[in-house]
Amino acid sequence: MLLAFQINIYQWLVPLIAIFFIYRIFTQFRRGHRLVFSTIVWIGFWLTLSLLAIIPDLVSFSIAESLGFKDNVNAVIFVLLGFLFLMTYYLSSMLEKLEKQMTELVRKIALDTQKFHDERKELETEISELRENKVSTHQTKIQEVSE
Repeated sequence: MLLAFQINIYQWLVPLIAIFFIYRIFTQFRRGHRLVFSTIVWIGFWLTLSLLAIIPDLVSFSIAESLGFKDNVNAVIFVLLGFLFLMTYYLSSMLEKLEKQMTELVRKIALDTQKFHDERKELETEISELRENKVSTHQTKIQEVSE
């Protein structure tokens, strides 16, 4: 008796790829290279993708039914586009935040560098004045002794 269930190549390949990336994401999180939010989002993404690959009809029909679409393919495309727009918004927000932090850091470094150069210039001026005073004091003493 043949089973009516046929497995396509993507139905076992996508979950294997997802397992690899979930493992990679989890190890990055454990090493402190990834935040909790992004770890949850990416693990959820790979689990959803795996579920969609393993049982595509059940998932796509349930998405279509819950969102009110008549066609399951349109529902899946709609959800994936929504996810892509959400990720694009999240990434652009993070990029703006990083640009702002970098601008503030560059300004602070520039101000600190300028302050350092100003203090160095003042110290060099003080040193040269002290040397001049010391030399003139020695010359005065030499003149007094020679007279």
